[in-house]
Amino acid sequence: MKKTILYLLIVFAPFTQSCNSNKPHEEKPANTEAADQAFAAFEDRFLDAYWKQYPSGAIYAGYGKYYDRMIVPDSTTFASNILFSKSWLDSLEHISYNELGENNKISLNIIKNQLESDHWYTTVFKSQEWDASMYNISGNCDYLINQPYAPLDTRLKTLSSYLENATSYYAAAVSNLNKPTKVHLELAILQNEAGVSVLGTGLADSIKSSTLSEAEQQQLRKNIVLAVDAMKNYAKALKKINADKTIEFRDFRIGEKLFTEKFKYDLATDLTPAEVYAKAKADLKYHHNHMYAKADSVWSKYYKNEKKPSDSLQLIQMVLNKIQLDHATPEGFYDSINNQVTALKKFIVEKDLFDIDTATFPVKVRYMPEYARGVTTASAEFIPPYQKQGTTWYNIDDLTLYPKDKAESALREENTYASQILSIHEAIPGHCLQGIYNIRKSPDVLRSVFQNGAMIEGWAVYCEDMMIENGWGNHSAEIELALGVWKLRELANVIIDYDIQCRNVSEEEITKLLHVDCFQTSAQVQEKYHRATLSQVQLCSYYTGATAIKSLREEYKKKMGDSYSLKNFHETFLSFGSSPVKYIRERMLK
Repeated sequence: MKKTILYLLIVFAPFTQSCNSNKPHEEKPANTEAADQAFAAFEDRFLDAYWKQYPSGAIYAGYGKYYDRMIVPDSTTFASNILFSKSWLDSLEHISYNELGENNKISLNIIKNQLESDHWYTTVFKSQEWDASMYNISGNCDYLINQPYAPLDTRLKTLSSYLENATSYYAAAVSNLNKPTKVHLELAILQNEAGVSVLGTGLADSIKSSTLSEAEQQQLRKNIVLAVDAMKNYAKALKKINADKTIEFRDFRIGEKLFTEKFKYDLATDLTPAEVYAKAKADLKYHHNHMYAKADSVWSKYYKNEKKPSDSLQLIQMVLNKIQLDHATPEGFYDSINNQVTALKKFIVEKDLFDIDTATFPVKVRYMPEYARGVTTASAEFIPPYQKQGTTWYNIDDLTLYPKDKAESALREENTYASQILSIHEAIPGHCLQGIYNIRKSPDVLRSVFQNGAMIEGWAVYCEDMMIENGWGNHSAEIELALGVWKLRELANVIIDYDIQCRNVSEEEITKLLHVDCFQTSAQVQEKYHRATLSQVQLCSYYTGATAIKSLREEYKKKMGDSYSLKNFHETFLSFGSSPVKYIRERMLK
């Protein structure tokens, strides 16, 4: 979501009056209380200015003031964004950091990183020139239509105003592209063509059930037609570029320099990519040894009369082959996931792991929206931070739409045991539960709107281990092996991300690592390689964040002594919102 906010752009509006009025020569607040009060007012002004500058990001944040503004991403917009970042960074320099309370020190650091990141993305990374997939209005439209921020008539009027600039928006998108990457271009075609459905039958039904005047309905329908045409024409223009043999496509690899800089802004960690890469490579051996012991313990269960192979990786793979045969059908996959979520909710209550009522803050399973397909099998979707109400979604791809061989491969990957780890990671108590805490307990909405990817993904990975440690799956060899596959998957995320983007390692070598060393099925290998060509650094966030959280838990346990409890650790950790783990660590160990 963070980079969705960064990619969606608007025209600059004057904000001089919004900046902190403190000048370098003026007297700073005399104490922390006064400094915190001044900073709170500054933060409110900054966030309002930020959403005015980036109103598409405001849609995902649930900040409704600027919902009706679709801004054309042209050169004026990019220049405006650069000036915005520079001006507000200058304002931060006039704040006495040492006088702030600890929570506001975290918030100031988050604001600073966000602004520096925005500036870097626009001026150095320049994804607006080569990533065709960043231009897509369907997700925004889905939120405007379906999130319960206002009565239906108001939402439809807002949507109508929002769609007025769709033609200019996509015309600018085509104009911006300069030596695009082929993989992002093909994804943009897929997602924009699928995204048209957001403005289809369901919306037409909503219009019919509304009390809009005839004139308002006609204007909305007119704007919908223009927007649909704009999306289709964008896809057509991209197909034409894709078919042009004279076009020189950019390499999707960004190189080590850009990767290292992006790593710093996206993950906000003190570790370097090379350090995380080296640790992940070293941890591979540990997990291989652990998985071998588990596979060896159930060998006779699956191979009664067959001699064990001498190769330890081959033995693990043969046991996994048997375990992977236990899976749902494409038609039954949705129900099996839904049942898991129900059981996970019950488990965390029985084990007293969290202090939360999932009935008040619902987590529901649904099929993934069409405009979001093409990257992963599952995802989590949170309630917008300012909105405070609604449903947290656990999105699952519809495997009945897959070709038969692809569906079978995907189901073996997400078999009866592995899919439980998937549901822990994406839903309870992983992403979905953390998203609820983000709304319910975060001391500052800033932590919810500028989310740290390493904390979010690291939390979900941490939960996989934590739930198995506490008895989910009854410590069976099968669930332990499924967890082992996930651990290898997360290690491999770091390795292939760095190998592909920085070391130019071939697809054949990546495939061998994923398939042989990490026991991934053909469908997962294809999906992961494709994903690694579309993103950079994000795949490192899982392992980097989880490593930091596990280390923090051990340090916190020592600090608390006899008063330590796992529930207390979870509640305290999650109370800081989606902040970088290094800032949470400073507060929890202080």
